[in-house]
Amino acid sequence: MQKIAVAADLAIQRLCSLALAIAALIIGLLAAVGAADIFGTSLLYHPVPSTVEFSEAGLAILVFLGLAQAQRRRAHITVDIVSGKLKGWAAKASLGLALIAAMLFFGFLTWRGYIAAEQSVAVDERSMGQISFWIWPGKILVCFGSGMAMLESFRQFVRLCLGMPETSDDQP
Repeated sequence: MQKIAVAADLAIQRLCSLALAIAALIIGLLAAVGAADIFGTSLLYHPVPSTVEFSEAGLAILVFLGLAQAQRRRAHITVDIVSGKLKGWAAKASLGLALIAAMLFFGFLTWRGYIAAEQSVAVDERSMGQISFWIWPGKILVCFGSGMAMLESFRQFVRLCLGMPETSDDQP
């Protein structure tokens, strides 16, 4: 059972890293398209078509793919007026409640993202820009990103319940 838990822990961490790597690729793609659009508009007086639509889709994907890594590093905004002063079991209980809330929230996002992705695939959703591109792969990545954030919250909750310290790979 211990080996399964360790393997699942490692798999979730690697999937979080995969989500971050996909986000990095999309950032590079958005930067290249944005630079080409600025170059084309400023020097050639001809902008790259559908840059705005592509940027909108790409930025939504980036936000959701980054959720898991932000959760992994506990980099989300927290208000610790009370929880910052808690010690011992009270601090662990507070963190546990926060992780349960995160799992529920990210689970809801994953569920709704799955429904949106499923509908998008069913109708072969495409952008309405001058150059039409598929929207459904982005919606699948949004669902994947929120699902990974949910799994990461679950991983942290299990480690907290088992009294396992976070490894150096988990913290920034």
